[in-house]
Amino acid sequence: MAASNRHRVAGIDPENIVEEYRGRALKELSDAQLFDQIRPIVARPPARGLTSFTLHAPLELMARFGLLRLVDPAQRELARLQMVASASVYGRRVDAMPAPARVDSFPDASTAARELARTFASGDADGMEARVLSVALQFGTPSLVDLLTPLALPTLTGASHSHIGLWLLLLRAEPVGAEDASLLRAAARALAADPTGRMKSFRGMSIEATRRLETPPEQVSREILDKLASPAKGTLGGESIRELVEAVERTGNADALFGDFILHDLSPGQIAAAFRAVLRVSAHSMLQHDLEQAKFGWSHCLTLPQSAFGLSGVTAHRKLALAAALVWITAYRCVLSDRPLDLRWQPRRVEEVSVTDALRTSPAAAASRVWHASDGELPAIRRILATEAAVRNDTHLVKYTRACLDMGALDPEHVRLYLAAAAHLCALWMAEAPRATIEESLLAGRSTQYS
Repeated sequence: MAASNRHRVAGIDPENIVEEYRGRALKELSDAQLFDQIRPIVARPPARGLTSFTLHAPLELMARFGLLRLVDPAQRELARLQMVASASVYGRRVDAMPAPARVDSFPDASTAARELARTFASGDADGMEARVLSVALQFGTPSLVDLLTPLALPTLTGASHSHIGLWLLLLRAEPVGAEDASLLRAAARALAADPTGRMKSFRGMSIEATRRLETPPEQVSREILDKLASPAKGTLGGESIRELVEAVERTGNADALFGDFILHDLSPGQIAAAFRAVLRVSAHSMLQHDLEQAKFGWSHCLTLPQSAFGLSGVTAHRKLALAAALVWITAYRCVLSDRPLDLRWQPRRVEEVSVTDALRTSPAAAASRVWHASDGELPAIRRILATEAAVRNDTHLVKYTRACLDMGALDPEHVRLYLAAAAHLCALWMAEAPRATIEESLLAGRSTQYS
């Protein structure tokens, strides 16, 4: 990048984002150049711990960047403004930590893995952050993701979002370099800050097994769908993801439903079938339950296991990823569901209207219009959903839309289910944040205050 372009985003006043975006001629930067300028701003962990905004800022950058290629060209400036808004607030209002001290390189990847595990177990957040960056620099980001995955999947720290960062990092369109791994700095610190804050299901996630499961993948899927449609109920002890998981683990429901299954030796086909069943239940939960839990409950019900599904295909920790996903889906189904799921449910067809008009009508109308769309309409629907998510502030909407679009590749047989779920959530946010109000409300949801 030319020297004149290197610092165009830094220091933008949160009260003058639109004016400074245009005054600094940020439209001249490519999407990749804009990403590269924002990354060092939002990658620095906050000194005081995580708020929802600072937790999500690195994830938001990666998820928004991934949607940009689908965004309607007429709306791209507003989508990019949302990225700049997060950088502006983070840079001016977050007391961020300096770069960690450098650590010596490792003689080999096995030594690096042992050092990461030791540093994690000792609760050394500073050391964990430094070693994560060192591993990325020395062995590359894919190797780092593989080493961090078994630590990130079962954790209850950082709202269980660490593995989402790992997955989004691997989804970068450009070659992922060590600089991009800096977006994991806060996640690395959160992991080591509480090494005992981990899932306790399946014998504390001890999932080694020797018994082979003979059940065909199709039957695995059916059995998981049936068990999750109406599981035993639990009681929520608080509103955080950690409290949700701890509430269901007190009931032992995950072990009761899936303990015998997960302790078998599972084939790749069985694991993939199980994941697809979990994700179908997640999408149906968004569509069939009341709107009260849609934004932050049923959205996480899908994004948490979806990222684990992605990681299961690119790391050596396939069954651990599935075990964690089974805990999350059991927690959400047991605690937040208000009725059994009908897994043969389909929305009633609405009168023929445009997808955009359906999105503006209601979540139910949006889901129905997308569900019953023709094959030829699907590319345009993906563009519309990506655009409507990308131009709005909420990072949960962005993450959810990105995950649902990705499910078209991971479970193509049910692509309409995931697009309908994304449309359902998108319609909810469109009503709350109409297009005409977005530019003047760029700070909404970007709070750095601690409760």
